[in-house]
This record gives sequence, C-alpha cells and structure tokens, in this order.
Amino acid sequence: MTTPGGDADTGPDSDATIDRGAELARVLLSEAREELVRADNKAGLMLASLVAALTALLGTIGSGLIAPRQYPVVPQFLLWAGCAACVPALVLLGLAVTPRLGNPYPARSHYFGDARLAMSVAHLGRTVRRTDPVSRDLSQLATLSQTVWTKYRCIRLALAWGTAFLALTLLGIATGASL
Repeated sequence: MTTPGGDADTGPDSDATIDRGAELARVLLSEAREELVRADNKAGLMLASLVAALTALLGTIGSGLIAPRQYPVVPQFLLWAGCAACVPALVLLGLAVTPRLGNPYPARSHYFGDARLAMSVAHLGRTVRRTDPVSRDLSQLATLSQTVWTKYRCIRLALAWGTAFLALTLLGIATGASL
C-alpha cells in the first residue's frame, strides 16, 4: 500500500517511528535538564534575595532605626506577621534547592546512584550493556519532570509567602513609623 506521496506505508511499528520516539525522548530529557537548572537558579536567587531582605530588616531593628516595640498594635502585628510569613518562604526555597537523589536500583544503570550500587566494575559493565537507552531516557524524563514540577511548585508557593513577608513587613514599618 502506498501513501498519496508514493511512499510505502511502513506502519506504526517501523524503525523510523521508534527512532523518532527515541529522538523525542532525548529532546524532552534535554529540555527537562535545562528546566531543572533554571528552577535551581531561580530558587537560589530567590533564597539569596529573601535572606538579604531579612538580614536588612534585622539589621535595622538591631541598630535601632526601627523600633517595632514602640509601634501601635496594628503596625506591630503587621510587621511580625510579615516576619512569620518569611519562615515558610525560606523552608519552601530550601526544599526547592535541596538535591533529590531518587531511589537507586542495582539492576539498572539509569542514574549515577544506580552505578554507585554496583558490586564491581564488571557488574556495572553487565548492567550497562543490559540497559535499553530509550528506557533509560524515558525513566530519567519521568523522574526529572516530576522533580522540576515539584521545584516549581515550591518556588511558586515561596513567592507567595515572600510577597506576604515583604508586603506585611513594609506596611507595618510604614504605618508604624508614620504614627
């Protein structure tokens, strides 16, 4: 059977389909790795910025430029509520930058953790020879995609908590200093 272009119909089980699937898996895996690096960079930058803001706040309180204990109740509450919102933001960003090692298996060689479990170099060699590259790519793609998704979820939540920290703290300082 030929297609309108005149080529023979090779069917869904052809080598071309398998090669395109393997190529797509490699492309998606490469994109997932790039996105993992971006997520780590974003989380690291946000963590550094949040720590800098908290350090500046504590420095101004410690130097006496801001005296929250002399503020009325509402501005003082806003300031301390903002400071409390900083804690979950720091925790979430810490979770985002924390390395995830996964669950290594000695019977495969999909990740560096799997190779670490090899009993010997010869055992590792046999395991590498048995490993299907497409299966490895798909396994890594699934794991890295979940990791990136988790990191971005932590970053989004940390961004909300960090915004609450900055907004409430600045609102408390502004209203407390003006009264």
